[in-house]
Amino acid sequence: MKKAVLVLLVLLLPLASVVAEGKQESSAAGDTAQIKVWVSSGAEDDIYRRMFDNMESALGIVINDEYYPKDELDSKLKMAPVVGDAPDMVVVDYLQIPSYYEAGLIASLDGRIPDTLKNDLIPSVIAESTYDGKFITTAQFDAGMAMWANKSMLEHAGIRIPTSYKDAWDRKEFEDALARLKADGVPYPIYIRQNKPSSLYFMYLPVVASFGGDFINRDTMLTEGTLDSPETIAAYDYISWLIDKGYMNGACDYENGFYGRKESAIALLGHWKYKDHVTNLGDDAILVPIPDFGNGVYTCSGSTVWAMTTSASENGTADVVWKVIEKSLDPENINLVTGFNGAIPSRKSVMNGNPELQKGGRLYLYREQLEAGISVLRPLTPAHMTIYSAVQSATADIIAGSDAATTLHNTAVSIDEIIKDNGWNK
Repeated sequence: MKKAVLVLLVLLLPLASVVAEGKQESSAAGDTAQIKVWVSSGAEDDIYRRMFDNMESALGIVINDEYYPKDELDSKLKMAPVVGDAPDMVVVDYLQIPSYYEAGLIASLDGRIPDTLKNDLIPSVIAESTYDGKFITTAQFDAGMAMWANKSMLEHAGIRIPTSYKDAWDRKEFEDALARLKADGVPYPIYIRQNKPSSLYFMYLPVVASFGGDFINRDTMLTEGTLDSPETIAAYDYISWLIDKGYMNGACDYENGFYGRKESAIALLGHWKYKDHVTNLGDDAILVPIPDFGNGVYTCSGSTVWAMTTSASENGTADVVWKVIEKSLDPENINLVTGFNGAIPSRKSVMNGNPELQKGGRLYLYREQLEAGISVLRPLTPAHMTIYSAVQSATADIIAGSDAATTLHNTAVSIDEIIKDNGWNK
């Protein structure tokens, strides 16, 4: 199969060169600079469209923005050098960047970003934007990960409401809260977006970490012995326990159980449903920390990043792309997207100007957790999409009733075969 792919690449490369030359000539012939941007489609799509429209007017350029589901964008970008349609810039999950960088698709931003701007970025954003010793992406925000809760439901059931990760529920108190809510008439006390297991790759990692587990051994960069460890298995067995107890609806095929149908009092959901939660629940929409399941309280961070491709240099658009990336970090653009999704602004100066991120504000827990350094990052590896897809499938199977131990072991074995075959563990 590898040989067949290599032959195909060799046959198509001359065609790619012709197409690329045509693009460069076409770009040079136009009076207005044009760039092509591929965006990993998500809740913020309309916000990005608005932002790009504003940038076009402000910078006097044309931005051809295209939106694709994560898996489709990943496939398109890997084939782009062959077919000659690579974008000048991508807006994607930061975990997709290492494999693209290793494939020679991502350009470094070193030498472009001024120190004054870089020093204003929060540490977690600098960490996710740095790879192979180079600064290769930027971000408008970092993720906020905790549990949303319906304040009135918790109060009616007589449940203590923690306001800081320092006073989070332990496992016993959390399970007592679920039992009280169930007895108080809440149909399914907790919602974890089980209709979209792909989201749980991010959302469930703090729970896995609190059980003492992980997705991968961060030293060997292999999964067997870690993804199928007793600790990780226990974390996924907990999903089955929640379903068996009637605390969670394993057959849920919708996503508004918490904020719309109000059949749940707690939701393991990140910042991206901020607008829906606040619009539908008002002051009842509050944040509480993820419980301590025995090994501490954790959050998860990481975000959507903006990256220049190496095609931008080939197309003569690198300077224009940088202007767009730099413009994305203007306070008004950061506030535009975080005002919609409730995420944490990537710049300290912008964060300090947001009342909801000050002590006592609705979103302060997000900030407190990041500043406390209790965030666990998803594995930064070229094997990301392999692990992500496999864990997504395994989670769906476990929610549907499969045995966690068997499922996770088989998943780990299949992932490691691919990692070793590609040398991603070296």
